[in-house]
Amino acid sequence: MSVINQMLKDLDKRQAEQQGSNDFTLPVSSPSSNKKTIFISLLIIILLNAGGIFVWQIYVENQTLKMSTTPKINLIENQAAEVEYSAKLLSSSEPINISDNNDTGIVKSKNATVNNDFKEDELAQVDLNPAELSQNFSQDITIEAVASKVDEPAKLNIPLVNDSKSQQASLDSLPPVAKKSTLTISRKELTPNQLAEQKLKRAEQALANNDVSKAETMFEDVLLVLPTHKTARKHLAALWFGRQSYSAALNLLSQGINLSPNDSEFRVMQARIYLQQNSIQQAFDTLNNMPNVNEMLNVEYQSLRATTAQQLKKFSFSAQAYQILVNLEPSSGRWWLGLGVALDSNSEFKQASTAYQTALNKTGLSGSAENFARQRIIELGE
Repeated sequence: MSVINQMLKDLDKRQAEQQGSNDFTLPVSSPSSNKKTIFISLLIIILLNAGGIFVWQIYVENQTLKMSTTPKINLIENQAAEVEYSAKLLSSSEPINISDNNDTGIVKSKNATVNNDFKEDELAQVDLNPAELSQNFSQDITIEAVASKVDEPAKLNIPLVNDSKSQQASLDSLPPVAKKSTLTISRKELTPNQLAEQKLKRAEQALANNDVSKAETMFEDVLLVLPTHKTARKHLAALWFGRQSYSAALNLLSQGINLSPNDSEFRVMQARIYLQQNSIQQAFDTLNNMPNVNEMLNVEYQSLRATTAQQLKKFSFSAQAYQILVNLEPSSGRWWLGLGVALDSNSEFKQASTAYQTALNKTGLSGSAENFARQRIIELGE
């Protein structure tokens, strides 16, 4: 029994322990505590990011400030070096050796150095105004005046003394700085006359080379630039006449006659083209319609006029032309003979007989012409 009771007691004890263990529960965290933890974590992350951004901005600003102040410090150092070097030059009586080099001045800003004991706060006190820097010296010589002589081709020894007049005289005695040669290309606009003459020369050169097509083109260009150019018009008309372009040549000459009514060559050329086409009447009209035609003292013109008039049986005009010819060449027997024929055909027999007689006394008649003149003298009763 005791053993059983002991076992029951042990069983009861175990059950009590198991019940006690079953009554124990794990602590469960509340939702409010979880939210608080998350909020604190986010706040810490935001603060860290803000701090990082702030540090980065400070770093960037420091770098920018260093980069902006470095050129100014270098400029101040260079100017201070130039001032110090200029002061030494002005106080020294030794000559300065100036040689030809590719630098822009004796004082080289890149090679200028500053004493190590020159503090940054002292540099900040240097005035950057060149006008005020130049006032610190009583002499008239400036750094620029000395530096401007570096382009001299030969070495010069220029002593600097305290006398400003002597210094100025030394600088004035320097030869002028050799200027670099420059090439300037400018286009000159030609006048119409100059352009026409230029093209006329090309046309003549083309004719010399037997290049008729190019010559015609050049003559046409001349007339486009200067329509009153007579030489180009006559040459072009002759070329067109040579290749039997009669209509084009006649039109070209008609334009020339309208521009220059008193030009005899235009009229003679046009009359010959008309005669080539057997247009005798148009040839005569071209010659006879010239203003003051009886005052045209030209043998070729009047002989062609006399011939065309006689072919058309316009004997009075023919007699006028032959009268001008005998006045121009009184020793020519053929002009006297022609005058006699014109007068004879116009029923002016007495004047015709005199002309025949004069023709026999002149030279240049053929045998048949002399026989004709004698025969007509006999027939006219002389």
